[in-house]
Amino acid sequence: MDIEVYKTDVRTKEQARYIVALLQFVISDCIMNFDTEGCDTVLRIETNRDIKEMVYGVFNKQGYYCQKL
Repeated sequence: MDIEVYKTDVRTKEQARYIVALLQFVISDCIMNFDTEGCDTVLRIETNRDIKEMVYGVFNKQGYYCQKL
């Protein structure tokens, strides 16, 4: 498994839970969590395949920014 890390503009735990629920619907075979502490909100996803475009798609459709680090 690889860990992909994304910097996002998600600010609240409620927003983070909503995005994770949407991502799990689209990418059900991954383990994901948000770190909402600190100045940057970071999403970490454990995966064994390329999911970057799917992640970007979910964020963009919901009006959020994300950048793979």
